[in-house]
Amino acid sequence: MDRRTVLAAAAGSLSALLGGCLGAAPGATGPRHPPDAPAGEPRRTTAPPPLSVGTFDFEATDAGDLRVFGTVRNRSDAERTATVTVTVGLGDEEFEREASLAVPAGETAEWSVTFDVAYERFTTNGNLSVDVA
Repeated sequence: MDRRTVLAAAAGSLSALLGGCLGAAPGATGPRHPPDAPAGEPRRTTAPPPLSVGTFDFEATDAGDLRVFGTVRNRSDAERTATVTVTVGLGDEEFEREASLAVPAGETAEWSVTFDVAYERFTTNGNLSVDVA
């Protein structure tokens, strides 16, 4: 047998063995469209909250402590008072600070909190959570 005949036979055998495995891609499953709303009752979606955390970041102060700062967005058409809660976790320890600020309608406002936690300690094994109410 020549090389071309052997390769063609091997390819045919391989194709027959894998025919069930590679025959076709799986088809889609599940509904293609969401279900209709019940008759007489329109769908209700929750509106986003008027206040949200726009951005936040952290840095070391001149004294080497952890400082967390950011912005709050106000999506409403009225001025709102925001309370930003920042929680820092370091292993089994947890530290929390709050900042209250007025946020004009449709605008953003800046906030900042400083922790009595060494920046280096935080960057080694800390975690951070920022929430606004």
